[in-house]
Amino acid sequence: MFQFQRTTHVYETDLMGIVHHSNYLRFCEEARVVWCVQNKVLDASNRAVFGLTVVETRVKHIAPIRFGDELTILVQVKHEGARVIFQYRLQVKGSDVARAETIHCRIDENFKVLRLDKKMTDLLKEQKWTETWL
Repeated sequence: MFQFQRTTHVYETDLMGIVHHSNYLRFCEEARVVWCVQNKVLDASNRAVFGLTVVETRVKHIAPIRFGDELTILVQVKHEGARVIFQYRLQVKGSDVARAETIHCRIDENFKVLRLDKKMTDLLKEQKWTETWL
């Protein structure tokens, strides 16, 4: 399973030192981008090899993340038809503080959903999906 780690910064928090809820999806995106680069979905210049558009997001907040917390984000990914589903477990000291999901698909210039190409579906078949987290 893919893991991404980062430390929370003061600018991501409110006056009580708690991370603002809008940053949770940013953390997930950081983890997703690193996963995409490592799996050659993005190249080294962050140019899309397989263009995926976010079509849905969900976040379940369990406990607050605070300034200075060492955050670990576990990522799993699969596809269902034309949709690519990323799920995330955000953890501090091994305990879940949030769970999230982003759903993506390829679209054309008229916003019509396109099929995933064979390279992408082959890559996703290799990924381990342990259980549904959200």
